[in-house]
Amino acid sequence: DFVRSDQDDQMSFFLPSWSPGSYLMREYSRNIRSLEVFDESGDRVFVQQSHKNQWLVDFKDHKSSKKFSLSYEVYCHELTVRTSHIDSSHAFIHGPSVFMGVLNSEMKNPTLKVDVPAQWSKISTGLKEVSQKRDEFIFTAADYDELIDAPLEIGCHETDGFYVDGKAHELAFYGLTLPAGKEFCMDLKDDIKKIVEHVSKTMGGMPYDEKYTFITHFVPGKFGGLEHLNSTALHFCPLKLNDRKMYLKWLELVAHEYFHTWNVKRIRPVELGPFDYVSEAMTRMHWLTEGLTSFMDQLFVYRAGFSKLEEYCDMMKDNFNNYWKIPGRRFDSLEDSSFNAWIKLYRPDENSHNSSISYYLKGGIVFFALHVLFVKEGKKIDDLLSLLWQRYLDNPSRGVDAEEVYGMIEKVAGKDVCEKFETMVQTTEEIDLQALCESIGMKFVYDDEAASKPYLGVKTSSRGQRVFIDSVSLDGPGYRSGLNAGDEIIAINGMRIDSGKWSDHVKYLLPGQRYHFLVSRLEYLCELDVEVGPAPKLLKAIEVADEVKLSKSLN
Repeated sequence: DFVRSDQDDQMSFFLPSWSPGSYLMREYSRNIRSLEVFDESGDRVFVQQSHKNQWLVDFKDHKSSKKFSLSYEVYCHELTVRTSHIDSSHAFIHGPSVFMGVLNSEMKNPTLKVDVPAQWSKISTGLKEVSQKRDEFIFTAADYDELIDAPLEIGCHETDGFYVDGKAHELAFYGLTLPAGKEFCMDLKDDIKKIVEHVSKTMGGMPYDEKYTFITHFVPGKFGGLEHLNSTALHFCPLKLNDRKMYLKWLELVAHEYFHTWNVKRIRPVELGPFDYVSEAMTRMHWLTEGLTSFMDQLFVYRAGFSKLEEYCDMMKDNFNNYWKIPGRRFDSLEDSSFNAWIKLYRPDENSHNSSISYYLKGGIVFFALHVLFVKEGKKIDDLLSLLWQRYLDNPSRGVDAEEVYGMIEKVAGKDVCEKFETMVQTTEEIDLQALCESIGMKFVYDDEAASKPYLGVKTSSRGQRVFIDSVSLDGPGYRSGLNAGDEIIAINGMRIDSGKWSDHVKYLLPGQRYHFLVSRLEYLCELDVEVGPAPKLLKAIEVADEVKLSKSLN
């Protein structure tokens, strides 16, 4: 329902094309049907779609009416943190995909009333509830931005919570988790509380007034999260909670999205707010939004006492190996990766790893490197966090630009450190990670057995017993030999290949040897001579060489 002012002969309504925090034009309006407008007498008002996500309402025949209602149906059947999903078990409402706004209007103090099926009893959200009745769910927000920045979990989900510094923290769990084994004790509530306590203490207090809401969907095969002003939506596979390494990944996810409460939702690049929900918000600074957050989430998990020093080293080992496996790092700077997020990171294809790098992955590594450089100067990443947060408090209405961040880094550790950081952000020069790590008490241990393992540089998948190449790494043996993404591997040296034989290919292919491949390409048979190479030399481990020095450097 809405009210027309005397000056309004027409009004335009819109549904966002994208969600803050997820940089892809998702075109939520594609799920709308049956859009209608009525005046207070129940008469239909003329409305016409004027843009891909906008509808123009004309009041020329309804000048005597002030109050109107706009109604529409939305198809909600995609369970991600950035879309809405409704079935018989629950409803997850992601605001940008459901709630329309008024174009060129701030929409002060919108009210949301939610009608739920009789068998459902709970709504978990960061929105402020204003109803005092048990069977009535009415919420309010300061404006449209705040309204759509608070997802809702509705149903009979499990809820719990805790207080930290007098502020409520609600936990909403949808889905089932397996019981933890005796040798692996986990306490989701207690561990989330520890993360909240540690991160908020690091940042000097909580920026939200009354409540923070964690909405978690425990669904097999799911992983991800999306930050909001005073809440977050998380996805995690419940089958992995009893695995030690994967449980640490869960805690990293919690820490990552919770830290976004400061970094992104408050501290932000100047381009990210106020939002234009119709057009892309291009920024070259996702190294700050996601790179810094990706470094801090693992550091928070370590500093909060969840992971041991050796486990933190193992996290770094995985980060470095994943980075070195991506040829695109040689062509895509952090700035470019950030600017092209809308057409690359969120729209990957079989060549993405050859042409681009993730600003999550490289950004986290670059901030790890910056922290090491800070340590050498007797400083740490916390000094930069303090300056970033103070900058927000001084001018919350305007985001920061790159020069401001560079200036803060120079203030913390000097011009030389700042110039090294700028080089890591703006260029594709390789980073001497081994020297940096050794300077704080880490030791690289390379996998010397790699040269004895066959390597083609291809990723494959099976369809039944058939084997298909999904991607080919630039300059790998498969690439040099002419293998293409999309090829079906039919035979090697005349021997028919199926998924079972292919899964054992490392046992019978030898590095340095040439093999005759028969592949199907676009339904035509193609013969190729493929020389198998040795696997790239990667880290087997990162060891703790100096426990005292490393511990002091990370804390």
